[in-house]
Amino acid sequence: MLFTARSIDAATAAEPLITAAEVAAHGPQALRMAKTLLRQGRDMNFDQMLEMSAAMQALAHLTDDHLEGVTAVLEKRPADFTGR
Repeated sequence: MLFTARSIDAATAAEPLITAAEVAAHGPQALRMAKTLLRQGRDMNFDQMLEMSAAMQALAHLTDDHLEGVTAVLEKRPADFTGR
């Protein structure tokens, strides 16, 4: 659910290839950052986690994929993420 940005029911969760394809369609850098936050966040307190989240968000906003995502939403089309 974290990587698809939507809630899913048990039937959908039982369809791993569909869910995997949906996750793969998102920006690879954003997914990497989210996974890093999950892994490293286990060993942080709340304030440290917020600080790291803010830093990663600032970095994400500087990527070509961020611009592509915003542009795609405004143009009402699927995003074409490149991982840059």
